[in-house]
Amino acid sequence: MQYTILKIMEEDYGCEGIPENEELMCSVLVRDENGCEKWLKLADSYLTSHNLNIGSVFTSD
Repeated sequence: MQYTILKIMEEDYGCEGIPENEELMCSVLVRDENGCEKWLKLADSYLTSHNLNIGSVFTSD
């Protein structure tokens, strides 16, 4: 299934910051090929390493 990224929001970890041994996560609003929208939780490092931004299209299972 192909998804288009509509919005990216970094998770808010408050004043404590990111918990130890965890990585920064983002909530990502995507639209699939059928026009259905849903929120996914993806690691910021995944988005960065795959050069994914608003408007990017990617394939996922």
